[in-house]
Amino acid sequence: MWRRICTINSFLVLFGFAGAGLAYDVIEVETGATITGKVAFTGTLPHTPRRFEVLNGPEICGAERVLTKLEVHDGMVKGVVIALEGVERGKPFPSYRETATGRGRGVFNYAGGTALNLGVRLETCSFGPFTGVIRADETVQFINHDPIKHTLHTYSLKGHKAKILRTMHTQSLRAQGQTQKVFPAKKLRRASAVVLTCDRHDFMENWLYMVKNPYYAISDESGSFEIGHVPPGTYDLVAWHPVLGMQKQRVTVTPDGRLPVDFGFMK
Repeated sequence: MWRRICTINSFLVLFGFAGAGLAYDVIEVETGATITGKVAFTGTLPHTPRRFEVLNGPEICGAERVLTKLEVHDGMVKGVVIALEGVERGKPFPSYRETATGRGRGVFNYAGGTALNLGVRLETCSFGPFTGVIRADETVQFINHDPIKHTLHTYSLKGHKAKILRTMHTQSLRAQGQTQKVFPAKKLRRASAVVLTCDRHDFMENWLYMVKNPYYAISDESGSFEIGHVPPGTYDLVAWHPVLGMQKQRVTVTPDGRLPVDFGFMK
């Protein structure tokens, strides 16, 4: 297991590069389709929640924290990233917030528009939900709302499963309002996802899947997802989770159509 880490008071990290294949144009989609579905799991859970005694800042983080890497409710999986590959033009990136559940209250804030514009609000010793998305050519802003020190480590991942590609960078900031930019340009050219960790708090761990367009969703507690305003065409639909790995289906959507697509993982 790699070394864990986490420190931020307020800083900017630039994940990415201005590489080929990342261009995406926002246009009006007049006859867009909708893809809906569910993600199921059968078998023995490959991961059980881990409990940690908090030694650094228990007055902020809590005396004990739990890291749950795989959430399955009645056979349905929460937190699976569903992404449509191959869409080069379409709707704008959505604007929304996703807050961590449990003791941590970290937030992934997607400002949306012509870019993903991800902002991470670190609160109560939490970056945000266990899974999210990131875009390789965009800056990500981290803001620490905790009155204690954190030290952020990021790793880029390769392939369908969680295979570490390399450490991207480590940042440790102390002063409130301190900012810094990091440009690990070459390190994401083969990456499929990014991991956020923290050496002061081992329970802080988050996974961000790399997307190139706004046609993605993250399954909810019922395993359900929906992707709307899809331009008619044929694409690859990917389902990815850091514990379960990746599945891919070839899909064709028609004007104003509604296409049901389900995924099933087994262990």
